[in-house]
Amino acid sequence: MQRKVILKIFIFFTIFGKLCISFKNSRKKTSKRNPLDFFMGSWDVLDPDPLIPMSIYFDENQQIYLNDQLMNGNLVSIKENELIFKDHFGYELIVTKLSTDSLNLFDEADEKNYRLIKQTD
Repeated sequence: MQRKVILKIFIFFTIFGKLCISFKNSRKKTSKRNPLDFFMGSWDVLDPDPLIPMSIYFDENQQIYLNDQLMNGNLVSIKENELIFKDHFGYELIVTKLSTDSLNLFDEADEKNYRLIKQTD
């Protein structure tokens, strides 16, 4: 009799655990993260010349500031690992995620790559 009770309790907790895991996984899939969230904030430009201080800021309104000056243009594409900004001349800035705290910025006008590092507060 005691074995039956233990077996029922074991089965109950096994089913309950699987339901909890299933519920948790379904919530992860349905919650949509804004791909711009990763890019938002201030980034220091390190390459090609770290002696000239430059910074880029991405805000929540999909605007980009270079050294605190608003850049004219608009975001063309925002993906989880890539952001494309087209300036008012028609040139694209392609920002690609390299790691959790660094980006690569390709400037189509200059045909140069720049390395960006997230500013820490």
